[in-house]
Amino acid sequence: MCNLAQIPKLFLIQHEGNHIEAIADDIYESFDTNYMRPAYLKNRTIVAPRNATVSQINDYMMQRVPGDSKTYYSSDSLLQSTDTSSTFDECYPTEFLNTLTFNGVSNHELTLKKNTPAMLLRNLNPALGLCNGTRIMITMLSDNFMKGNIMGGSYDTDEVIIPRRQFPVRTCYAMTINKSQGQTLDKVGIYLPEPVFSHGQLYVGVSRVRSATGLRMVIENPAELPNNYTRNIVFAEAFSDVLTV
Repeated sequence: MCNLAQIPKLFLIQHEGNHIEAIADDIYESFDTNYMRPAYLKNRTIVAPRNATVSQINDYMMQRVPGDSKTYYSSDSLLQSTDTSSTFDECYPTEFLNTLTFNGVSNHELTLKKNTPAMLLRNLNPALGLCNGTRIMITMLSDNFMKGNIMGGSYDTDEVIIPRRQFPVRTCYAMTINKSQGQTLDKVGIYLPEPVFSHGQLYVGVSRVRSATGLRMVIENPAELPNNYTRNIVFAEAFSDVLTV
């Protein structure tokens, strides 16, 4: 079931021009003087429904950080087995494998920069606080490892070193709504260039913020729909058992 949710206008960013710039400038105000401060970065983020949008926001923010970026490439290949056809490599060449994306695995091309935040995509060492979703401020990048400090949680400020095959991280000025689950922050921007697409996703986004004063939104809608409305998806079947009790 799809309903329209009316968003109070006090949460909406009134702007003209580029939507990504508008929400980035609001959530990361005074960024040019604070971009190296983990205390500033760890309590704010931008969330969006899809990875493609998140990548656009992260690329925009990384361009604002001075210094050179470093790009890492994965080495992708098929695991051979006794059941694998001899023509398997021809059907799935390396160029094709490089285009694939998976949850918990970095993209083939990973661009990182010193003094930017990154998020772990899978558990590495929970005993050291290196868990799926942990945010890290990058302090050093080499060919074979990266060094940084954990931002937030019980291991806040701890220095960690992550060895490389392909670093299981991505830049995290922005993250998907689903990836933000479990985070509670002071300032959260929700960017909806398209509506949410799954049950409860809108609720997950708006509930990441500690106080209503820290919630900001940019909504893109067709011309016939005001920009203070957005789609809210609810699976009525999820409540059927509750309603019959």
